[in-house]
Amino acid sequence: MKRICQLTLSVAAALLPLANATAQDYPARPIRVIVPYAPGGTDQQLRILAPALQRILGQPLVIDNVPGGGTIIGAGTVHKSNPDGYTLLYTGTGAMTVIPNMTKTPYTRTDFIPLGNVIGTPFVVAVRPDAPFKSMAEMVTYGRANTGKITFGSAGIGTTTHMAGEAIAAAGNFRILHVPYQGIGPAVTSILGGNVDMVVGLPNAIMPHVNAGKLIAMAITGPQRSELMPNFMTVREAGLDMSDVTKFGFFAPRGTPEAILRKLTAAIPEAMKSAEFIDATKKTFNSTMYLDPEQFRTVLEAEDRHFKKLIVDLKLSDAAK
Repeated sequence: MKRICQLTLSVAAALLPLANATAQDYPARPIRVIVPYAPGGTDQQLRILAPALQRILGQPLVIDNVPGGGTIIGAGTVHKSNPDGYTLLYTGTGAMTVIPNMTKTPYTRTDFIPLGNVIGTPFVVAVRPDAPFKSMAEMVTYGRANTGKITFGSAGIGTTTHMAGEAIAAAGNFRILHVPYQGIGPAVTSILGGNVDMVVGLPNAIMPHVNAGKLIAMAITGPQRSELMPNFMTVREAGLDMSDVTKFGFFAPRGTPEAILRKLTAAIPEAMKSAEFIDATKKTFNSTMYLDPEQFRTVLEAEDRHFKKLIVDLKLSDAAK
């Protein structure tokens, strides 16, 4: 037995320099970043950050949309990956703070290490031009008189877009019919095709269609008006007690070596300083919001408590169905 223990220690000691060398050489090949939504929404944020991040890290980012299950499939893929820094997750915080509180997932929030938040933006609440309401006040009146008849598209079950739509309806004291998609891109495509009345989603996916006259923006979900969209009132200004600023950032699977984490967490805020990223986020109506790993972890814990209560109050969990 003693000999086996000595052999085990010897093997571990021999492998330690190799592990250190691997971390020091990181990254030595392209890094896969999984986005757990269909193309046309969250992935656009990452694509405008990628050039600066690639220059700093010295390797390409392979951006891989893996939609399904309201982020479960994409996040689960990263959870199961080798924690070597070559498979990362870029997602909205709902993947960590909403979905696990709604349904059974193969991972928990603590199975991921927050690397840094990049974007913090309010959602846009938009409707078709031929919808039976054109403003928040009209929607509330219509919703109360036609309970359950307003349809709204989201980026998927358990996403923060889903939560925002449900919270708006609850604040207005009416019921709404949720239609989930595999990302905000498909949800916007669907409303443009006349399949749902309303959509709640990212400004970069919705505002081009608002500016083209194909959708009407009724409000944003931020606590105050956005300097990028100053003409749109907040949901709270419309008399509904609801606000939400959704956040998007990077995560690594638990077990990723500390030396690799340090390189990644240093690269993210540096890349966010690039003029091309700052300019592109403004043009796409997104707001940058850097949170370091500890700040990001604190925000996730607070969101987890908030959404856990909201899901119970609205009876949205699998156990309540």
